Amino acid sequence: MNKLLLKKYLNNTCTDQELEQVKQFLKQPESEELFREVLDEAWQEMEEPELNIHAMATYRQQLMQKVQNNNENIPETSKLWPKTWIKYAAILVLPLMFGLYQLSKNKKEISAKVAIIESYNPKGQRSIVSLSDGTVIYLGSNSKICYPKTFSNVREIELIGEAFFKVKRDPARPFIIHTNNIQTKVLGTSFKIEAFRGNPVEVSVATGKVSVDRQADPTKKQLTSVAVLTPGNLVNWDEKTKKATLAKISTQELEQWKDGNLTFNNQRLADVVAVLERCYNVKIHISSDALSNYRINTTCSLNESITKIMDIMGKAASFKYKLQGDQIIISN
Repeated sequence: MNKLLLKKYLNNTCTDQELEQVKQFLKQPESEELFREVLDEAWQEMEEPELNIHAMATYRQQLMQKVQNNNENIPETSKLWPKTWIKYAAILVLPLMFGLYQLSKNKKEISAKVAIIESYNPKGQRSIVSLSDGTVIYLGSNSKICYPKTFSNVREIELIGEAFFKVKRDPARPFIIHTNNIQTKVLGTSFKIEAFRGNPVEVSVATGKVSVDRQADPTKKQLTSVAVLTPGNLVNWDEKTKKATLAKISTQELEQWKDGNLTFNNQRLADVVAVLERCYNVKIHISSDALSNYRINTTCSLNESITKIMDIMGKAASFKYKLQGDQIIISN
């Protein structure tokens, strides 16, 4: 569970799956501490509030009903907070809630929720996302990012999939990317993250310095350092084996990725095929294990058709391919 998801919950922007995840988390003993942290951050982010009393009273009533409804769905033995505490929390803690209200500079009384935006690319699609602080994200296929419409004291987003980041430098506000239990923190730099569910997380740096940490114990706030990366270096973290692997990478290769150029250096054909399936939204079947383990060295552009890329790789690896329905079959 991360703070961004709790903020989405407070702003009623969770998906059904995320809502269920939050409800399950609220049953855990550690939820109260994390919830308090979110409220403390909200207090720091707010200016001196001069809120519309009627609007505040209405929102209080809505929040109390929401908290009570959720509380009724949690078994009595697993409720963390007494009903009395929840009642007063709904009444007294409201001004601290993330994104409830913010003041205009002329002190007009306005109310607005801080919107959490979700950008998702299906397979075969890429996009460029510009954030409010000037950061630019090149989001890959089958990838998703969640981020606030506007940043305050903290710049935090969540990534599932892969993306190249050009983070606007701001020493006073570090930029943090959450990917499962891995947290990547920068001040201003360019780098790529690959973090697909069930696979190792890989962070590679083109410019600047990047700190990569992991949350070893979800019940505690402490982070454990995985690596501090400089240009031309990457770290691969495998959550299953709890092992970090450091390696070198071409910074030019990283810069080219955002423009749709793919470079494969001594990679298994099976791994190359997995990337092509995601980028082109196609199914590719390799007929033998020997072919799956064949090592590929090539650079290709996503501006080319999939058949053109298969032609190039087929000549290099001496394999044949054919189109069969909606699949590509690779054979000797």
